[in-house]
Order: sequence, then structure tokens, then C-alpha cells
Amino acid sequence: MRPVTTGVDVTSVPRIAALMQRRPSFATKLFSPEEVAYCEGRPERLAARWAAKEAVRKVYGSSGMALPTYPSISVRHRPGGAPEALVGGTVVAGLELSLSHDAELAVAVAVLTEGSAPRFEVPAEVVLPDRPDSGHKGTFGTVLVLAGSSAFPGAAALATLGALRGGAGRVRAAVPQGQGGEGFPAEVIRVPLPVQDGGFGAEAAALVSGQAGSAEAVVCGPGLGAGRSAQEFLAGVLRALVGRGRHLVLDADGLNALAASAEMQGLLPSGCVLTPHPLEAARLVGCGVGDIERDREAAAQKLSLRFEATVVLKGAGTVVAGPDGAIWVDPHRTAVLAAGGTGDVLAGLVGALLAQGLEPAQAARSGVFLHGQAGVHLEETRGRAGILASEVADALVEVQEAVRRRLGSRPG
Repeated sequence: MRPVTTGVDVTSVPRIAALMQRRPSFATKLFSPEEVAYCEGRPERLAARWAAKEAVRKVYGSSGMALPTYPSISVRHRPGGAPEALVGGTVVAGLELSLSHDAELAVAVAVLTEGSAPRFEVPAEVVLPDRPDSGHKGTFGTVLVLAGSSAFPGAAALATLGALRGGAGRVRAAVPQGQGGEGFPAEVIRVPLPVQDGGFGAEAAALVSGQAGSAEAVVCGPGLGAGRSAQEFLAGVLRALVGRGRHLVLDADGLNALAASAEMQGLLPSGCVLTPHPLEAARLVGCGVGDIERDREAAAQKLSLRFEATVVLKGAGTVVAGPDGAIWVDPHRTAVLAAGGTGDVLAGLVGALLAQGLEPAQAARSGVFLHGQAGVHLEETRGRAGILASEVADALVEVQEAVRRRLGSRPG
């Protein structure tokens, strides 16, 4: 088969030698134990393997694939001595590697042959917002995250991380007054709100109105808690959004509060996105989880029609249903996403896509696809167990770029 993608990198041997002396952990953090042992005392060998990592990443990037992390790429020798590249501990079929070095320079060439790339297909229903080079933070919208409590502070931090990695220009987050918002990314704008019963209540909701007015999307619910104060907070937030034309993503405890109040159900703004897992969906419908799982598409459509909202019914094969009757099922199935906090990341991601101008159904489908692809990417490069929700959020950067490149190659 003919080569379709080539990656080339040239690395300075003296630079790598100096780096090894200055930071001995450089090798152990970024290279496999076998590589470290093989390269001990031989900086030219390590430089060649660093060049190989860069060359392999260039091949992946040029092919529209999610970029593997540096530690996930390693080099070993076939019988006979020829080098080969592994990604996530697995040999990539059709990926050929050549290494060379002298006293000053190390060179690596990676070639991927036609038909061998581990590509993924992007469904026609998935779109991404424009990212013009002339854009600024205002171009890419503001997300307001209303989440967390004294019992679940991490939920808010993960939702903000999902919004940031999803490309929002600004992310504001409610934090309890008197607390610094520890655990939040430094880029988040903190909005202090009074605390009631360990979380937010009616008094906090009364202060949300101004913040909601300056945000294109609001993400509400993760980690709010299940008490009376959380219900009062959500009711106040919904009232603040009436007539504002702001998109709302309602998740987790926000959905449970909604299920318990017919009054709040009548306050849901148009264009909102609900993101229940099966138990939350069962509470909203008033049935058992088994009834939801028996026909997931029908359950999602029922919820969508009932609340006149876009519904994301999470799980293996996440279902996205719109009030227009449209149903879309995500193709991803990965155990990586079966971990606490990944749903909070998804809520923030969907909020970011809404803030950047996508319509609710578009944001839901595209967010679910990116989230699923991030999980698959991490499974391929790192493994199926032990991945953190924050790592799923971080993987969205490379996954989005890979999807964007694939979308750019579609016929106009």
C-alpha cells in the first residue's frame, strides 16, 4: 500500500542531553522503562525517540486522528533491529518508523500507509462552531455554572472544566461566600453566593439574575444536593431565566429537583437541554429504571415531548431526542466514561457549545459525540480503567481538533 501520511522531526542531541542533566525525571515521565534502560548514557538514542514521538503525533494530526499523548508513544525494536512505534502499548498497523542520529542531530520519519489508519467516522449530525483566528473571548461566549455544594464541590469544578475545554470564551461559576473556590481551574471567574444548609438557596438565586443576563448559556444542577434549599435555588434560577433567551443545561440534582415540582416544570425555558441518566429519567417520567432501559429511544422521546426540551439520555449508546421528534444515538460505548464526574464534564461541554452559537439539538449531539470520542481516545492510548473525569475533559482539546479537521474535509 502507498504511503498517505508522513511525519518528520529533527531533534537536537545536545539539547536533550542538557535536559536530561537539568531534569532527570524528563526520561522517566515521558519514556517507557524499556526505553530508559536502552538509552541510558546515550542521549542520541533518547533524542531519536523524542523525534519519533513528534513524528508519530504529526502523522496522527495530519490524518485527522486524536493526538496521542507523549508518554503513550514508545519505540521498540523488531527481531533484526528495525524500530517500530507503539501507541498505548499497541503496534499501529501500517505505521512504519525510521530513526537516525549522529553527534548533533536525531531524525525520525513516520509513515502511515493507505487504509491502515485507526480512523473514526464523524456522523453527519455532528457539527462544531466556527473558531475564527480573529475571534476573542467574547466571540466564543460565556457559560455560567450554577453547581456544587459543601458535600459535592468537585461537581462544579468538573462542569467548569468541561466548559473551558469545550471552547467557551469565559466561564463563571457560583462559589459559596467565604470560600475561595478551591479546585476550580484558575481561568474560572468566581461568583460568590450566600450559603444555605451547605448549598445555595433562595437568597443565592435572587443574586443570579444579573450573572445570567451576561451569559449565553447556563449549566445548573451538578452537586447542588437534594435538600429544600436546592429546590428553592433552582426555582429562583428558572424564574430569573424567564424571557432572557438564555440556553439552559439542566443536569443531576437539578433534574431531581425538577421531578419533584410541577411548578418548576412549568418554568422551564424554551431551548433547554436535559441530561438525565436512567434513574433521573425514571424520576422525571414517574416509572421504574427498567421501563427506561427497555426502550431508551422511546423514553428519551417521551421526555423531550413532555418538557419541550432536548433530552440527552446518558448511558452506553446515549440517546439524544428533540421536541421535533428527531432521535439520534451516539455510536460510542466505552467503560472509560463509567466513572463519577464524567456527566458533569458533559454538561459543561454542552453549555460551551451552546454559548458558541450551536442550537440545542446540535450542541447536545455534538457534545455527546466529542465526550464519547474522548473516552475512546483515552481507552486506546491509556486503558479502560482508572481514567479520571478531569482527564476526559482534558482530552476534549485534541479530540475536538481531530473532529474539526475531519469536518473540514467533508465535501461542501
